[in-house]
Amino acid sequence: MLRTVVALVALVAGALVAACGGNSDRPAGPAPSGAAIEVGGGTATPYGVGAGRVWILAPRKTEIRSVVVYLHGWSATLPFEWHQAWFEHLLRRGSAVVFPAYQDGIDDAFVVAPYDLHDGLVLGFRALQRPDLPVVAAGFSVGATLAFIYAARAADWNLPRPRAVYSIFPVDPYQIDPSLDLSSVRGIRVVLRAGDHDDVVGRDGADALAAMLGARERSRLDYRIVHSRNGLWADHQLLPTSAWNPAVRRVFWPPLDAMVAAARRSPR
Repeated sequence: MLRTVVALVALVAGALVAACGGNSDRPAGPAPSGAAIEVGGGTATPYGVGAGRVWILAPRKTEIRSVVVYLHGWSATLPFEWHQAWFEHLLRRGSAVVFPAYQDGIDDAFVVAPYDLHDGLVLGFRALQRPDLPVVAAGFSVGATLAFIYAARAADWNLPRPRAVYSIFPVDPYQIDPSLDLSSVRGIRVVLRAGDHDDVVGRDGADALAAMLGARERSRLDYRIVHSRNGLWADHQLLPTSAWNPAVRRVFWPPLDAMVAAARRSPR
């Protein structure tokens, strides 16, 4: 009789552990701040509020094999805008997407964006609970420069260091953080793009970031000008207004796919 009672207690205890996640070594993640939303190939779940909010987009069926931290352009604070189709493409290929809002639309300024970015990334990686996965940082406009700030400060922020940075039409980094130091961004692949008719940020941001990386990183830097041709006008709005266009996707999507694939192959 005593053995039967002990066995029953053990079974109940096991069921309780399983109900709580089944892994006592992994702390419980933060609770979502809203309902999960269905997107193509997965779900988008919000965590946090305001400028510290972050969205986690996770594949529905595919095993998560990598993480793309995507940093949006100014005011494009939801993952359901022009970049949603790109995220769905990444989900189907086995990447989760961490999408920090870093703006609340009330008191936004370039110079405070890194602080809000920090809060969103910390919350996002806590929610994802996969520090073992390779990370690639990608961004557009302001986000293209914030991708470098994340890479430079990942160690200080106790966050996974991205294995590659993809920066599209970046804002001048001196407008966001005049003290930015990229000396710690070493040994990772960097892809920089600027548009030949970009009259919003021009080449200033891309040139400045390339110079900050220094000559020693030149072999790992892929810096190109996107030229206007075949009906594509390479101004600052090329991606936001033409992301549906297969020709635009052929310009911008393959570099990120290649960076993710390389990150999965490289050792930690």
